[in-house]
Amino acid sequence: MDKPERTHILDVLTEHIANDTTADAGGIMRAPMSDFTCPLLLEQECEVFFRNTPLCMGLSSELPKPNTYWSDNASGTPILMVRDSTGKFRAFANVCRHRGSLVVPEGRGAKVRFTCPFHAWTYGIDGRLQSVNKSSHFGDVSSLGLHLIELPSAELYGTLWVRPTLGDPIEESECLAGLDRDLAHWKFSEYPFAGTQVIDARMNWKIGVDSYGEIYHLNVLHTETLDKEVVGNAQTFDSFGKNLRMVIANEKINLMRLLMPIRDKWPYKQITYTVYFFYPNVLMMVDAFGVDFLRIFPLDNTPSKSRTIHAWYIDPNVQKYFTDNESAYAERLKRFRDVVENEDYSIAEDIQVNAELGVQSDIVLGRNEIALQHFHNVHRSGLGRDLLPVEHT
Repeated sequence: MDKPERTHILDVLTEHIANDTTADAGGIMRAPMSDFTCPLLLEQECEVFFRNTPLCMGLSSELPKPNTYWSDNASGTPILMVRDSTGKFRAFANVCRHRGSLVVPEGRGAKVRFTCPFHAWTYGIDGRLQSVNKSSHFGDVSSLGLHLIELPSAELYGTLWVRPTLGDPIEESECLAGLDRDLAHWKFSEYPFAGTQVIDARMNWKIGVDSYGEIYHLNVLHTETLDKEVVGNAQTFDSFGKNLRMVIANEKINLMRLLMPIRDKWPYKQITYTVYFFYPNVLMMVDAFGVDFLRIFPLDNTPSKSRTIHAWYIDPNVQKYFTDNESAYAERLKRFRDVVENEDYSIAEDIQVNAELGVQSDIVLGRNEIALQHFHNVHRSGLGRDLLPVEHT
C-alpha cells in the first residue's frame, strides 16, 4: 500500500463522511439461513476449508527466534509449528509416529526436542525421530523413516501459513492474491506477540466472520463503546481474489478535516482501522496500537457453535507504554473481549437460534454490507456452490 493509495482511501472515506453516503454501486443479496444450520454443509466446509486450504495462523512473532515452537489444535488438526535452528518456519502434524498420540501440548515455548508423553519417543526441532525409548526392546525402526509428518507451510511478509494436510507447496499468490504490497508496507515481522484469548459462542462460524464485515450496526449496537471512537457506516472495500481489505475511519479523521486540508499529509494509521479478510476464516485489524488477529473455526463438529481465537500483536512504536503499565496488556485484551462477547456475539447467538427455528428462510445483505456479500460468495465458490445473485433495486 503506497502513499497515493492511502491518500485515495482517505479521499473516499472523507467523501462518504461528508455526504453521508456509501458505495454507489452494488445491490441487495439474499443468503439462506440454512447455511448456518446444515450439518452436511459443515462437514464439507471442514474438509475443504480447514483441512485442505492454506490457513493464516498468525504473525511471525509467534515464533520469535530459532528453536521456538507453537502447538495449535484450533483447525481440528493438531499442528506443531517451529522456527528451526536455522530460523526457518516449518510445520508438522503433532502426532507421534508410534501410536498416534499428541507429542506436544497446546502452547508456545522454546525447545530443541520434543518427547512424546506416552512412550518417550523423542523428535528434534526439525521433526526427525531422534530416539526410541528402550529401542533394544521395541525393535529397530531406523529404516522406516518415522519422522514427524511435515505439512506445507510458508512465511509470507510476517505472516505464517499452514495447510493442515499433505499436498503441494503453499503458493504466495494463492494465499495473498495481491495483498503482498500491503503486508510489506506494515512490516508485521516487527510486531511482538502481546497475548491471546479464546471466545466460544453458540453461533455458526460464518456468522462470526460476518460480525467483522460491516459497521452499519456500529451506531446502534455499540453506542456505549465503539460508537464513541469509530465513524459509523463509512468504509472502503477492495477485493483481492477471495481476500479483501476494508478501511474504516476513527473520529480523529474529523479533526484532520478541520486542521489539515492536504490529505497526503494525514497520519493514515492514527485515523483509520484497516481490516483484512484472509480466506477462509481470518480477520486482521490494524490500528495505531497494533494488530488484532482473529481466527474463527467451527466447534464440536456442530454448525451451531464456534471458537474465535484472538491474538494481539503490538506496534513496536507504542510498546513502551504497555510495558511501563503492568495492567495495560490485560486491560486491552479484556476491552476487546467485552465488546465482542457482550455485544457482537450476543446478537449473533440470537441469529443462530432464529436460523434453527426456521422463522425465516433468508437474511438480506445490503449494498453497504458488500464485505458480507463477498464472504458468502467466496465461501460458496470454494465449495463449488452456485453464487448468490445481487439484486439491483
